[in-house]
Amino acid sequence: MRFPTVGALALSSIVGTSFAWVKNVPIDTSTLDELYAEALTEDGNLVVVSGGDAGVRGLALKTAWAARFPKIALNFTVDLSKYHDSRIDRAYYANKETVDVAILQTLHDFQRWKEEGRLLFYKPPTFADLYSGETDLDGAFLPVNIGSFGTFSWDSTYVSDSEAPTSYADLLDPKWKGKIVATYPNDDDAIGYLFSIIIEKYGFEWLDAIAQQDVQWVRGTASPGFVMQDNHNNATVSASGSSPKGRVLSFTTSPPNETYFKTAQPAAPEQHMAWAQTAAAFASTKRPKTAKLFLAWATSNEYQGVLTAGTARKSLDIGGTVYTSNTTQTSQFRQFMQDRKRVEWWRFQYETTLGTAQGLSPLVYYP
Repeated sequence: MRFPTVGALALSSIVGTSFAWVKNVPIDTSTLDELYAEALTEDGNLVVVSGGDAGVRGLALKTAWAARFPKIALNFTVDLSKYHDSRIDRAYYANKETVDVAILQTLHDFQRWKEEGRLLFYKPPTFADLYSGETDLDGAFLPVNIGSFGTFSWDSTYVSDSEAPTSYADLLDPKWKGKIVATYPNDDDAIGYLFSIIIEKYGFEWLDAIAQQDVQWVRGTASPGFVMQDNHNNATVSASGSSPKGRVLSFTTSPPNETYFKTAQPAAPEQHMAWAQTAAAFASTKRPKTAKLFLAWATSNEYQGVLTAGTARKSLDIGGTVYTSNTTQTSQFRQFMQDRKRVEWWRFQYETTLGTAQGLSPLVYYP
């Protein structure tokens, strides 16, 4: 068993860092078919954990993998990133590691794991085309897609395009009282960062005011979309455990793919948040060839070219929207996550006004 004493952690950090910076990993020039053939010399399995707050978040990836690599069984588990990283660390200290690849929103974990010598260094064929600001230049971790929060979404059955808010200040209009559903900012660091951006512009008066808007606060970023969907379908109780009645507007979700949902980014100079969902393979993997295949495929033209969310590839980011839209620069969320004192400070500001997050994990409601 590994014991996470301060001394041991400090030593592992020093050793990990010293080796991390002398890695000279070449960019892999293999095709996906060649990597697949190599992976088939292993045991035909792969364990991947992915950050998300609803099981449906992983369906498209699992389906695409099974179609492309049918001889390799993908064990793909979706849960909140903050729970995945805890389990990964516990398994490491117990010397019982089973995860081959992690795809997470907790971006601070990857640098720490690199410094501890726990990541497998690999540069897939598309490495040079990944956004360098979101990629570890030694090949320890890389972005697989760009996500964002802060876009307004509404049920067009009840809200016309002309009525929809264009700024976060608009959310304070009395007409929205009892109609907003939003994610607790003290339960999700990405939403916490979004709220920090808003408050830095409008002050804590904005937080105090929205707390008076009878917002339905829920855990998880998928939950607001499902609550609005339940309201549309006249459900008396939503899967979040509360009545969805009247909830027609959110700014912390990507709603289900229904024609009645409309979305719009806040108008400039308003800003919202974006981040690079990041992936890495672990040095402890017993399937390094299969793990490399996964990273190569996840950053390939085949997979990146059909993403409905933002691509991590420069050549596929038509118009350069990752860095030219009015969203906050993607890299700023990575910096925010590295500063855990700052994250904690904001979390307690939200709890002071909104109280602690209530309810079960959203994966209980949306497995």
